[in-house]
Amino acid sequence: MQKGLTAQPRKRIRWAVYMFVIPAFLFHFIFITAPSLSSIYFSFFDWNGIGVPAYIGAGNYREMFADSEFIKALTNNLKWIGIFITIPVFLGLLTAYWISKLKKTQMMIRTIYFMPYIIASATAGRIWCSYFNPYFGFNSAFKAIGWTGLGSTLWLGNKNIVLYTVAFVDVWHFWGFIMVMFLGALQQVDPTLYESAMVEGANRRQLFTKITIPCIMPTFVFIVISIIMWSFLTFDYIWVMTGGGPGNASDVLSTLIYRNAYSRYRTGYASAISVIQSILAITTYAIMQVVKKRGVDV
Repeated sequence: MQKGLTAQPRKRIRWAVYMFVIPAFLFHFIFITAPSLSSIYFSFFDWNGIGVPAYIGAGNYREMFADSEFIKALTNNLKWIGIFITIPVFLGLLTAYWISKLKKTQMMIRTIYFMPYIIASATAGRIWCSYFNPYFGFNSAFKAIGWTGLGSTLWLGNKNIVLYTVAFVDVWHFWGFIMVMFLGALQQVDPTLYESAMVEGANRRQLFTKITIPCIMPTFVFIVISIIMWSFLTFDYIWVMTGGGPGNASDVLSTLIYRNAYSRYRTGYASAISVIQSILAITTYAIMQVVKKRGVDV
């Protein structure tokens, strides 16, 4: 009798759990899963997003790999990855290591460096556009001190440097987040490891390379792989500051998708690019799982 009484409440609790999960599941299915699957479907159609789609098979994919705009956008995504797995990671790691040694001012300095990360991308992007304006901002300051070469530079109008200009702004915004993640990892390192190594005569360089780096390697791998995934999906700063211009010089896959879907009304072609972008991001996630299985806990 007692067993039957306990089984009934457990069954009710199980259904209560499902009732909490179902709304979140439906929300995810309607707004994420279903649109994602529809993108795969419409990538095989010539469709403007409104009218009747016309089936063209793999036509969008054939056009995409022969499209110079797509090749340029993909190349810029790869350049973006190269920038962000080096500069912000290097700055974040060294700054976190320095801050971890501070006692009194650690919280204040950490907060100051992290502040750019909490500023909205659209707001920060518009502010930096003003700084890079050729008629005032940085250029006026450079001319005032006699640096006429830098003072006449079109930071957002020169095809050769525009991508790096926007990347500079995104690094300014992003590297504080990397620093905080590394700082959290450094604080988990067992202090007795450093004490034992110093007793053996290890110097600072050896402490950093032989103890610190191996101990934070899981965090390091996680950050690098996450940056690669995020770099394939980057959009906000590029769209706000340049819109992919001038002349597609700062285009990435996300801006190319947006332009084709909402400016050129080529939703089918934009869906095909989205599928390739998703494959690249999923491949990076699969690499993370392979690394995890090989003994690096990420």
